Amino acid sequence: MGAALMDPMYETTLSQVDSELMGLIDILVREKVTRFLEVGSRYGGSLWRIANALPKGSVIVSCDSGGGMGGNKPGATDSLKACIARLNEIGYHAHLVVGDSQKDETIAAVMKHRPFDAAFIDADHEYKGVKRDWENYGPHARIVAFHDIGWKKPERYLQSKLVEVPEFWRDIKGQFRHKEFIDYSTGKTMGIGVIWR
Repeated sequence: MGAALMDPMYETTLSQVDSELMGLIDILVREKVTRFLEVGSRYGGSLWRIANALPKGSVIVSCDSGGGMGGNKPGATDSLKACIARLNEIGYHAHLVVGDSQKDETIAAVMKHRPFDAAFIDADHEYKGVKRDWENYGPHARIVAFHDIGWKKPERYLQSKLVEVPEFWRDIKGQFRHKEFIDYSTGKTMGIGVIWR
């Protein structure tokens, strides 16, 4: 796998543990992914890193609420828009859908770009929310990854949203071929789970 193009702006907005994200990227490259969907991109850090590991000309779609987990993140949508614009400049077919991932109009806008080889779900972290994203977007990708499967911080994130991805992951992973990347050595408790449909 070639090294992903680095950009200081997007590298500083990365919300994932590097070793976990690289595990996912290795799978996407090995599986020859050229059509990628990320549900929940915030500033665009992971989207940037993943896209740049895929071949130029790949279709890259971000679906984001514009708010970010735990509340509005100042500058997040502007950063994500800039990320999408830059990906288009360097040879990708990148698209941004801003809206609640569970609303019919948002789903319809994302579906205009299907099918996907892979989807990375990192939006609503409550059980019902991640389940709905799985049901709405999972059937349109042969590989589906979830962020925060190893979450061990307090159950509530910024006293607003429950983080119930680990429970959802435990409920579905046994039904599929799957792989987990959880690196607690960094002091962060996130994790990425990947399934093949």
